[in-house]
Amino acid sequence: MITTRGFRDLLEIARQQRPSLYDLSARKPRPLAPRWLRREVPERVRFDGSVMEPLDEEAAKREMAFLGQAGVEALAICFLHSYVNPAHERAVRDLAKRLLPGVYVTASCDLLPRFREYERLSTTVVNAYLGPLMNHYLDALGRVVSDAGVRAPPHIMQSNGGLIPVETARYMPASTVLSGPAAGAAAAAFVCAQLGMERAIALDMGGTSTDVSLIEGGLPASASGREVGGYAVELPGVDVRCIGAGGGSVLSVDPGGLPQVGPRSAGAEPGPACYGRGGEAPTLTDAFAALGRLSPEGLLGGEMSLDSGAARSAVARGFGEALGLEAERAALGAVELSVANVRRAVEGITVAEGRDPREFHLIAAGGAGPLIACEVAAELAIEEVIVPPWPGNFSASGLLASNLRRDWVETRLIPGSPECLPVLAAAFRGLEQTAREWAADMQLEGERWLLLRQASARYAGQDYELQMEIPCGELGAEGLSELVASFHRVHEEHYGYALPERPVEFVDLSVSAVRRAAEPVGWQQAEVARGQAAPLDSRPIFLDGASGARECALYARSGLHVGDVLYGPAAVDQYDATTYLPMGWRARVDEKGNLRLRRELKQ
Repeated sequence: MITTRGFRDLLEIARQQRPSLYDLSARKPRPLAPRWLRREVPERVRFDGSVMEPLDEEAAKREMAFLGQAGVEALAICFLHSYVNPAHERAVRDLAKRLLPGVYVTASCDLLPRFREYERLSTTVVNAYLGPLMNHYLDALGRVVSDAGVRAPPHIMQSNGGLIPVETARYMPASTVLSGPAAGAAAAAFVCAQLGMERAIALDMGGTSTDVSLIEGGLPASASGREVGGYAVELPGVDVRCIGAGGGSVLSVDPGGLPQVGPRSAGAEPGPACYGRGGEAPTLTDAFAALGRLSPEGLLGGEMSLDSGAARSAVARGFGEALGLEAERAALGAVELSVANVRRAVEGITVAEGRDPREFHLIAAGGAGPLIACEVAAELAIEEVIVPPWPGNFSASGLLASNLRRDWVETRLIPGSPECLPVLAAAFRGLEQTAREWAADMQLEGERWLLLRQASARYAGQDYELQMEIPCGELGAEGLSELVASFHRVHEEHYGYALPERPVEFVDLSVSAVRRAAEPVGWQQAEVARGQAAPLDSRPIFLDGASGARECALYARSGLHVGDVLYGPAAVDQYDATTYLPMGWRARVDEKGNLRLRRELKQ
C-alpha cells in the first residue's frame, strides 16, 4: 500500500469502533496490508483540491523498488483528498504500472472517488487484495466456458444486484463481495415485477446463513456503507442483512443455560446428524427432521436419504438434555428461536428504519426459508408469504433475471440552494456522459437501456447522509425545490422528524447505467387451473406443545396446478426445498406457479 506521508496506520486506526463494547477478548481483523508493506510518500492535497505539498516522484520510485524486491502481487494507492484532485494518485498509479510489471494495481480515484479517507482506503485495499485471486479465477472460467463451446461472453454478479462483463470485474473485484445475497434480492425484485408488487421482504435461508433484503418501488433497497469480514467496503450494493442461522447451524446451550442457534455451522461434511455422514452435533436441519417437517424419504427427490431417528437422538442428547426437554419440544424451541432471530433481522431493515413490515409481502426462499416463513410472517403480522417455484435455486435464478449494471459515484459537496443548481446539474451531466460512453462501448442499445440517478444528502452539519432517487432530465428550479422537499420527507420517514428550516447539502452523486434483462425462459407457468389439491400422502408432524404430533397432509409441488388450494397443517415437498404450512394457514398456486400462503382458518 502507498499512501500520503503520515497516514499508513489509518488502515488499523480505522474508526476506533470496538465490534463488541463489553467483550474484552474482541479483536479486529488483521490488516490486509501488513505495516512493513504500507509505504508513505511526501505529498499533500487540501480538501478543496489545491496542492499543499507536491508529489515527490523520486520517493515514490524508491518505495516501488522496495515493494518490487519484497515480491508484492498487488498494490493499493490511496492519497488524502484524491477524490477531489486525483493528479498525485494517477501519477503514482502510472509509475507503478511501468515500474512494477505484473503487479495488480488499484488507485482509489479509479475505484471510489468519495470522501471519508478510511472507508476509501479500506475499499481500495480490499480491491487490490482480491485482484490477483479474482483474475486467476476469471482466467480459469474463461477457459472452461470456451472449452464448453459457449459463445456468449460470461458476466459476473455484483453486490449492487447487477451484472458486469468479465473485463470490468477484473479491475473492480470488491464490487462482487456480496454478490450471492444480491442475486437473491434480484430474484425477489423479479418476482415482484411478475406479480405487480411494489414492496416485499426477501427471506433466503440456506445452509449456513439467512439473508434478508428489501424490495421497494420494485427495486432492491441499496446501501453504500457496509463491512464484510470486518473490513469496510463502500462500493454501492444491495442492502442485505445476514445472520448466522441456517439449516446447518449448530444447536447449543451456553454456560448461562441459554439456548443458541448458530453461528457455528456443521457444514456439508459431515453435516447434520440426519445426513448419516458422521455428524453428531444437532443442527436446525435436525430439528426440522425431528419435528417431521422434512420427509423421512430424504432430500433432492429422495436421492439424499435422511435419518430422522439420528436427528431426534442428536437433538435430545446435544440440546434437549441441557434444557430438560424431550427431543420434539427441544426441536420446536430451536425453530422458535430461529424465527425470533430472523424476525429481529427483518425488524432491523424495516422497523428500525421507519418501515412497517405489515405493509410488505414476504418472499421465502432457500432450502430452509419456506420451512419457517409462515411463523416469521405471523410474528411480524405480515399477511402473505410467497414461495417461488424453485426456492432452493432462488439466487441462481436471480442471476438469470439480473440487469447489466455499472455504477459511477463521486463526492461533490453542493448546497441545495438555487444558486448552486448549475453546479449540481453540471456534475450529473459529467457522470451521465461517462455512463453513456461506457454503454456505447458495451453496445447497450434498445428500449431496455436506461440511466438512473441518485444522490446522498444531509442537513448541513450532519455527519451521515440519506440516499434518494433523482429523476433523470435537466434539473430546474422547481425540480431542485422538489428534491429538497423530498429529502425532508425521507429524513422524517427514516428518523421520525424533519428540519425544514435547516439547509440541505448534496454529498455523493451517482449515476447507474442499466440494461434490463429479458424474462428468463422457463419462469412462465402454464398449467391448467383445477381447484382444491388432493394430498399425495400424510406423515406425522409435531405441531406444538399442546397439540403434539398430528398426521398432516403431504403434497408434491410438482403435482400442483394453477388454482390449487391446500390447507394446513401440511407439508409441500419438492426437489430443492420443503414448504411447511402450519395450522390455520391456506395456500393457493397462482398463475406464475408461486405458492401464496395466507393465515386463514379453514371454514
